[in-house]
Amino acid sequence: MIKKNISQNTARGFTLIELLLYVAIISVVISSIMFVAISSISQRVHNQAVTEVDYQGEAVISQITQQLRNATAVSTPGTGTTSSSLSFSTLIAANNPTIYDIINDGSRNRLRIREGISATTNYLTNNKVTVDSLSFNNVTATGGKNSIKIQLTISAYNPSNRSELQFQKTYYGTATLR
Repeated sequence: MIKKNISQNTARGFTLIELLLYVAIISVVISSIMFVAISSISQRVHNQAVTEVDYQGEAVISQITQQLRNATAVSTPGTGTTSSSLSFSTLIAANNPTIYDIINDGSRNRLRIREGISATTNYLTNNKVTVDSLSFNNVTATGGKNSIKIQLTISAYNPSNRSELQFQKTYYGTATLR
């Protein structure tokens, strides 16, 4: 008869409990890595939306104030009134009138500029933002030079209502004709 040594024949492997424990640990590690990856992607998308809104808002305010400073007269809004559009004259007759207003392009509100009587529409904002509000307030003092306060509210274009794309900012500017 063959005698077997039981201690030498024990199987080397994992018990069911050890296997379940390893699977649980690996699952937690993979879940943590996925959470960090998804969070960083979401944060990157939000940062891109903030950057785009900031860039568009600052560029638009800068352009409007610069053109207003070089204007010769303001037609709309009248002194002491507020309007959602701005119309003024410049030294270049072909650019008269120059008009800033909001137009809906079918999916979002965009800021446009029209220069001259037969002007084509030129958008000042791109398709990544939407203009929520625009107001021009003529605060010209009696006997003073035309002075216009500008208020522009822009948000990231977010047709799918994603939380990481929800960002809105209001920009202010004032320009006095020279």
